[in-house]
Amino acid sequence: MAKSSRSRRTFFTKPLIRDSLAHLPAAVDYPDALDFRKYLEASLHQNSSKARWRYAKYIANRFSVNGRMNLDLARALSKFGDSPTGREILYFELLQSAPVLHEAASLWLAALPRTEQGSSRTALVSFLNERLGGRDADEVATAVVTAFKQCGKMISPKIGYYSPVWKEPPLEVFLYVLAKLYPEATMVRVDLFAGLPILRAMLWPRPDVDSLLRSAEREGHVSKISELDQYHQFTLAGSGSDRMERLLAQEQAMIPGEEAIR
Repeated sequence: MAKSSRSRRTFFTKPLIRDSLAHLPAAVDYPDALDFRKYLEASLHQNSSKARWRYAKYIANRFSVNGRMNLDLARALSKFGDSPTGREILYFELLQSAPVLHEAASLWLAALPRTEQGSSRTALVSFLNERLGGRDADEVATAVVTAFKQCGKMISPKIGYYSPVWKEPPLEVFLYVLAKLYPEATMVRVDLFAGLPILRAMLWPRPDVDSLLRSAEREGHVSKISELDQYHQFTLAGSGSDRMERLLAQEQAMIPGEEAIR
């Protein structure tokens, strides 16, 4: 049974990044969420059957809607694997499925000054307390920090202090996000797109959005970029499903220096 919106908002204690990267590609063969859970229970590395059952439930619930697995994510991870591209795509989908992580990323992490000092764990727990009413705030903070670090969004300049990592994403991630956010061929204002909370949560520098859109136009995912009066806007080429198919069907280009993160 799907969790309520309130439960999804507060329930985030096990990021399971490595397990998700390793096993979500199998959802292509097990698109039914219950079948995928059974696959995970048999395949996860934990020795305890109770732990495998619990973690299988977390992953299957997190990346499914109405009993169907997220096949775009499964195909993307099948293609890009445990690479910076794969982790960034997983991070995007994790933000979509865990509102408390989304809020921590867009309202807390993205708001931190980009200094060597960073901000303290105490400040993060305080931020979470305001949203969780004190319920498991410290445990959620541990999960949030783990997710940010393993997805390359946070560093610790010293123990118990954190700083955000803002960087331009791989183009494939940008194209994936465009396809997911805009399922129809539509015109989008650049300032509204760049100001979306999800983009802020992704920690993509605003100046990089323009260059990414130009690259998306060259790849055929954006049909036109224009400036009319005070509006800077772009038009998407075809439906999101068509653009996703183009992205995931094309042969993966080797990216110099991109290696699996272990």
